[in-house]
Amino acid sequence: MRNMAFADHLERFLPDSSLAVIAPVRSEVEERLPGFRVLRLAPGAAGQAWVYATSGATRSSAERAVGAEYVLLAPVADPAIVEMLGALATVNADAEEGLGVGSIIALGRPWIARSWARHVLVLPPYPFGPGFEVYEDEERRTVVLWLVPILAVEAQYVREHGYEALEQLIERHAVNVADPARTSVV
Repeated sequence: MRNMAFADHLERFLPDSSLAVIAPVRSEVEERLPGFRVLRLAPGAAGQAWVYATSGATRSSAERAVGAEYVLLAPVADPAIVEMLGALATVNADAEEGLGVGSIIALGRPWIARSWARHVLVLPPYPFGPGFEVYEDEERRTVVLWLVPILAVEAQYVREHGYEALEQLIERHAVNVADPARTSVV
């Protein structure tokens, strides 16, 4: 039932969106995180991004006091994103420490077709508004974190200057981080 309760949390913040619950194709995701799903919320209006969210990634941190789920904005519906989020959740499940704010993940391929961004940066979920960043139920407290696709040069910039410095550049240049054709801000 935990998956659907988190879906309710998402729908409270994105009430005009249409929700789909998707199981990743890769069997190792189900083996490592039984019941893991990706929630895909279709845009409520033209020009808005699709929202993808993990549902069940928090189970990988059962020994930790606080779990985490992840959201990603995308320009289109893409089954490859479901598989990418499943892979990230299993990697996170095997990590000694979970992926937190400021973590950089090298994907080994573009996050979406025709994109130069091959990394994601974990940030607080600013675009979703206050209250979105924490989900609590009777079992535990879960933080919701935003996966932002970044280019290799931006990943290096974060390593050298910190994630806040890149956040400031993204904000200053009003970058659409869901745009697969976007250029680097550094």
